[in-house]
Amino acid sequence: MKRRGINRGENRRSLLGVAALLAVFVLGGCNTTRNLPQGSYQLEHNRVVIDKSVPKEERITKQDISRYITQKPATDLFGVRGWLYSKADTTSGSWWDKLLRNIGTAPVILDTTLTERSVERIESFMDWRGYFESDESYSIRLDSVRQRARVTYAVEQGEPYRIASLEYDFRDPFVGNIIMEDSASLLKVGNVLDMEALSQERVRIAERLRNMGYYNFSVDNIHFPVDTTIGNHLANVTMVVNQYTTGYNAQGMPVQENNALYRIGEINVFPDYDAQQAAIDPTYFDRVDTLHYEGLNILYHDELTIRPEVLRRVISIYPGYLYSEDEINRTYDNLMSLSYFKSASVVFTPMESDIRNVVTYIGDDNSGEVIETYEDYLSCSVRCTPTTRQGYTVELEASTTSSFYGLSTSFGYQNRNLFKGAELFEADFTFAYEMLKVKTSRNSFEVGGSVALNVPRFMTPFPIDRIQRTLDPQTRFEASYNTQRRPYYHRSLLSGAFGYSWGGGEYSTYTLRPIDISLVKMNYVSEDFLNRLQNPYLRNSYTSQMIAGMSGAYLYDRQSGSRRSSSTFRLGWETSGNLLNGLEHIVGHKEENEDFYRLFGIRYAQYIRLDASWARSIPVGEQSALAYRLYGGYGYSYGNGKNMSIPFDRLFYAGGINSMRGWPVRTLGPGSSLAPEDVLYPSQLGNMRLEANLEWRFPMSKMVDGALFFDLGNIWNVGRGNYEEESMFQFNNLPQQLGFNTGFGIRFDLNVTILRLDWGIRLHDPNLPAGERWIKDFRLKNTALNFGIGYPF
Repeated sequence: MKRRGINRGENRRSLLGVAALLAVFVLGGCNTTRNLPQGSYQLEHNRVVIDKSVPKEERITKQDISRYITQKPATDLFGVRGWLYSKADTTSGSWWDKLLRNIGTAPVILDTTLTERSVERIESFMDWRGYFESDESYSIRLDSVRQRARVTYAVEQGEPYRIASLEYDFRDPFVGNIIMEDSASLLKVGNVLDMEALSQERVRIAERLRNMGYYNFSVDNIHFPVDTTIGNHLANVTMVVNQYTTGYNAQGMPVQENNALYRIGEINVFPDYDAQQAAIDPTYFDRVDTLHYEGLNILYHDELTIRPEVLRRVISIYPGYLYSEDEINRTYDNLMSLSYFKSASVVFTPMESDIRNVVTYIGDDNSGEVIETYEDYLSCSVRCTPTTRQGYTVELEASTTSSFYGLSTSFGYQNRNLFKGAELFEADFTFAYEMLKVKTSRNSFEVGGSVALNVPRFMTPFPIDRIQRTLDPQTRFEASYNTQRRPYYHRSLLSGAFGYSWGGGEYSTYTLRPIDISLVKMNYVSEDFLNRLQNPYLRNSYTSQMIAGMSGAYLYDRQSGSRRSSSTFRLGWETSGNLLNGLEHIVGHKEENEDFYRLFGIRYAQYIRLDASWARSIPVGEQSALAYRLYGGYGYSYGNGKNMSIPFDRLFYAGGINSMRGWPVRTLGPGSSLAPEDVLYPSQLGNMRLEANLEWRFPMSKMVDGALFFDLGNIWNVGRGNYEEESMFQFNNLPQQLGFNTGFGIRFDLNVTILRLDWGIRLHDPNLPAGERWIKDFRLKNTALNFGIGYPF
């Protein structure tokens, strides 16, 4: 009893630490089948075996086949949710059992009827892909002790049917001539008779024709009769292109004519369209004023709230132009890129006329063939619903450490149509306060404000109308002021920037800031604080500086209809001081005993900084997702900044709400240097950062999601400078220099935003002495609690 009394506190911490570190892995091995009926088996795994003797370019993949397997095992990372569900009483209505059932995942019980149905679906799929003589089978491996089942699906592709000949039956010869001039066909003699390829060819041809004026043309106008009776696994394929059906005669037979070409007739634009009023008010469209502007009929109520030249710039169609689906989509995208519109639609109606234009095609093969079709006109209605012109936002972030509590809040104002040109004006005010738990020094606070104006066009001294209509251009002006008061230093930051952004495709965005200027004024720096910074390169970063350069970024952001599936890549760069340094070499001079230049009495920085991140979210099962991120950044000073680090604001840090969540902000690193013991407001910085994050997201209730996460990374000092060896990047010692944490998060889905609470728990702390870095006991000082808005990545 005495021995247990001496070690009681230590044992308690050890048990909690083991629970925090190993629960995820231990639970995966727990029995989750204890409630299964006798003779039932939990489906644990589906395996697909394919025929690898088939050439790779014609091989059906495992992923393709897996889509047709009807019954799939429950998706459960490490077995945690299955274990939680097994602990619930399925007959109980208590809140605890309901919670366990919501968080947990019910086991999937093997059903051989569904297994056989899966084989039938796979067989149909193989026929669709041209493998009519494929062989599909399955086998089941049972583990009677664990009540688990594994199913293996085996597929032998066999010899496929191939296209022996391609023939054409153009019942609309006018369209047929266009198709025959197209060299981008997906169908070739000798290819596998793949119905998927035939389907894609129908879609490709229909899209091409709809971009050439064929408004009514659809995939239903094309079909492919296939003759597989010629033997030797060969088939004759015929492409049939039908005429357009205009109606039916008295005998019920279709009346057809060649597919008509369509041109844009009138373009009516409703910039203040209200769908609800239009539906209930029969006079809605009669009570409008009309403004004619460069081919647009702009119809509005009371007052025109947006300038007509803005509408003309984003609407890329004109009266008399052939109908083009690509231009319609571009018009829609351009309209939605304006922050002023909440929704938009482009609707077409054929215009009635007693006279129809006839278009004639004369063959160029000396046959003298003359083919005719009609040309009609479309009435276009562009309906735009404005969003609320002015808006306000409030954001809140909170964090806590063993030393202080931190709280920051920001208030934002937005005007989405400041000068009636869909300009977006933004103003933000931020206040942050950190309060010490032990009153031994002054608290810290930060106050700042910023304004920005986003104009939906390129503001240049020369006209670039074509680019304006195709690249979703934006011009942005920014200005901000920020002041910080910390026990060790007081500083102010004034900055301004001017730049452009534009689209580079469906998912890509480019940003360029040719002017990016900041003025950093250090009003006070504690001598004791400077003495702690043994490296003169770091000490020099706490001096007043001017940053004058340019920056840019590339963003690839692909979001699906679900939050669970996304892919994002960002590459950013910035450089400063190059132009100033070049001018100074010509006309400038250095002060005595100084090896650097000043501008207006302030030293200017010269450096380059790069950073890149790649994040992806992958659906796991029907409701969960696995998200991960890789991040890297590096900064290097040279020239006028050769004896100092890159500016304080451009240095990297780790920890906080979106980084290494087991550490408070700016408390990790650099490298494996020992953590300062008596610093109230740590500010650990470096010129290099590497980080990897993994997060499993799963639902807990209708509005609450949970997350289990792991973060791995650190910051370092790299390059020229008298840095401590422990703070520098050491590849051979990298595992010992990496911080590692796990944690659990709760996310409240409010539809318009996500409120997030993350509790990070350190597992490996590189800033502890060697031999103590793997944390073996659980203490609150080795955790961090962070509150924020939105996902961390």
